[in-house]
Amino acid sequence: MSLSRRSLIQTAILGSAAAAAGTVSVAQAKIKKPLGPQKVSEKRRVLIQSSSRYHTSGYLDFAGDQYEQLYGSTKHEILFIPYAKVAGTYDAYEKQVQDAFKPFGHKIISIHRFKDPQKAVREASAIAVGGGNTWALVTRMYEAGIIDLIRDQVNGGIPYCGWSAGGNVACPTLRTTNDMPIAEPPSFNTFGFIPFQTNPHFISAAGTSGLNNETREDRLEEFLWYNKDEEVIGLPEGTALFVTGEHNCEVIGPKDSDALYWFRQAPKGMTLSRIPLGTKFDLREIRPGGKI
Repeated sequence: MSLSRRSLIQTAILGSAAAAAGTVSVAQAKIKKPLGPQKVSEKRRVLIQSSSRYHTSGYLDFAGDQYEQLYGSTKHEILFIPYAKVAGTYDAYEKQVQDAFKPFGHKIISIHRFKDPQKAVREASAIAVGGGNTWALVTRMYEAGIIDLIRDQVNGGIPYCGWSAGGNVACPTLRTTNDMPIAEPPSFNTFGFIPFQTNPHFISAAGTSGLNNETREDRLEEFLWYNKDEEVIGLPEGTALFVTGEHNCEVIGPKDSDALYWFRQAPKGMTLSRIPLGTKFDLREIRPGGKI
């Protein structure tokens, strides 16, 4: 049975009329230079957060439990990457994040304070990447020459957290960001701490009316049509993926937060699975045909 896009979330399946009619054949898109194999320490710890706020919370103040899982009892001097900030200053952004992390016992120092950003990354004991515009973030990280360095440092075992744009760049690429392409990075490739894409701040269009442009579901369907071997997980506000070691992942977030949305490949369009809070799974299972 063919279903409308607006009913995707209620029914957990989307049928594509064009595919059902057998009238569309789309060539699979390829990343020009996909990331190669990565050496990953069993000590790796990565927190991929959808958002900096949850409902009426203050800035990151809802995420104490998430940071406790990430850092344990260790109090860090965290190297902060503010490059996603566009409408504002790095100084002000640093202060905002310092104030947010102070109750958790951590010290924040922004990379813009260092004359040599690459040296700062090499000597960091923990790294945090803030939200903002993902295109600006990735462009500036390439300009500073730190993308490969951060990837190696985090894969080697120093803790990483990123929210919004900072979570998006934990994916292999930035292609499922919600942001306007206000800058042009030399590559769409990012850190690749997980082998699939995420969509932060995911909000379903189910039940809305009067919306005449494409919904988030529509955009993700386009992505999956064009990239036949990829999957996308939508992260609702407040939720996060907590990655440990090479393949272990847990869905975490406030107790009343929404389950994740796994948008999946299917012979006749896109299907949807839900991944509840507390689910633990192998990262390699988020693939066409995978099952958690």
